[in-house]
Amino acid sequence: MSKIRKLAFISNAQTSGVRGGAEVLNEQMVKHFENYVPTVDHIAVQCSENTFEDILQGYVSCYDLDLSQYDGVVSTKAPTFAVQHHNHVCYLVHTVRVFYDMFDEIKDGYDILNKQKLIHRLDTELLGPSKLKKLFSIGNEVDKRLREYNGLTSTVLHPGIQADDFYCKEFDHIFAPGRLHRWKRVDLAIEAMKHVKSPVKLKIAGTGEDLPMFEEMAKEDSRIEFLGYIPDDMLKECYANSLCVLFTPVREDYGMILHEGFKSRKPVITCTDSGEPTVFIENGENGYTVEPTPKELAARIDYLYENKDAAKRMGENGYNSITEITWDNVVRTILKALEE
Repeated sequence: MSKIRKLAFISNAQTSGVRGGAEVLNEQMVKHFENYVPTVDHIAVQCSENTFEDILQGYVSCYDLDLSQYDGVVSTKAPTFAVQHHNHVCYLVHTVRVFYDMFDEIKDGYDILNKQKLIHRLDTELLGPSKLKKLFSIGNEVDKRLREYNGLTSTVLHPGIQADDFYCKEFDHIFAPGRLHRWKRVDLAIEAMKHVKSPVKLKIAGTGEDLPMFEEMAKEDSRIEFLGYIPDDMLKECYANSLCVLFTPVREDYGMILHEGFKSRKPVITCTDSGEPTVFIENGENGYTVEPTPKELAARIDYLYENKDAAKRMGENGYNSITEITWDNVVRTILKALEE
């Protein structure tokens, strides 16, 4: 049992209606902290990024939280690390990315440079050693961003995955699950299908704001199927029967999808600019890292379709490569930092 008797776990409240990796992380962290700490309170703060004023209000709301009754505090995604406590560890999911690596893509939507500088100053101060007992990050991509923009370093601590009951059956379709947003680059998978010669289907699971755009792109290709939101049992079945998993986002912070693919003993195809997934992929061993072009993606899909024994071997290698990454290890490491 931990020396910490009462812990506050701070997260952003879910507002989009789309359950993603951050929500999985929050649920699993609280669940596993409860194995060690008598009282764990999950405090979800309403934090909107609709306007710059909303973003600043999120920082204020977190800063103003009275956490004096707790003997340990764990914050996560921006701006939750604005909370004030003498025994505070941050497990950083990410900062507000529109002011960091995605700045060039949105800057026309904000009155911008001075606002970006303000966010950088806030984050650098709040994530600095004078405010935190310890700074962890979910991956190398997040740590790299901290170094580049804030002059800070973190200890990389990879999260676990949602559950242990993923399984493997057939090697049939291509599977591309996740949030349907342009940063997740589902359009690349759709474009790749124009070059795929094999008689294989692409199944896209998930919801998101860019679904209409992706459906319009795919409307002439009967091999592409949009599944929408699917429950966990169906999600695992789609993984289990996939030939491979496509996960081709732009500069992804972590990527639960890659780990769920590996847990299902499937090879994963990602891109050279996809961020953290590239840390885990060994070309030809457990998947492929390719240039972000439709033809490159299609060539690997065709290869795996024609060489299913290789796909099975890569899937097994992927499964074996992540056995040491567990939620229990994450919470024990964080608790140790709080207890020092």
